[in-house]
Amino acid sequence: MEQLTSSQIQEKINNGEDFILKMHATWCGPCKQLTEELKKITTDVSIYEFDVESDVNFSKSLGVRNVPVLKFYKEGVDTHTMVGLKHAQTVSSLILEHINN
Repeated sequence: MEQLTSSQIQEKINNGEDFILKMHATWCGPCKQLTEELKKITTDVSIYEFDVESDVNFSKSLGVRNVPVLKFYKEGVDTHTMVGLKHAQTVSSLILEHINN
């Protein structure tokens, strides 16, 4: 997964792209476990990472209060937010429901 800056994420949103954004903190154990679950998923949808501590104001603007968080974007619109650690199968189902529908 590619680590993005807040400006790179904003550019993807403005361009109307489909993607998943994993918001995490380096000290977060469940965040690391979620990374392992995401590696099990086969999808054409790009999955990016963002360290919430790299730009706290941007994280707050996206409504992030806890980590890990997955934000699902379809055509640049936030269609779903998943908070906490979930298994790969659950994330795959959410991709189908909120991006590939």
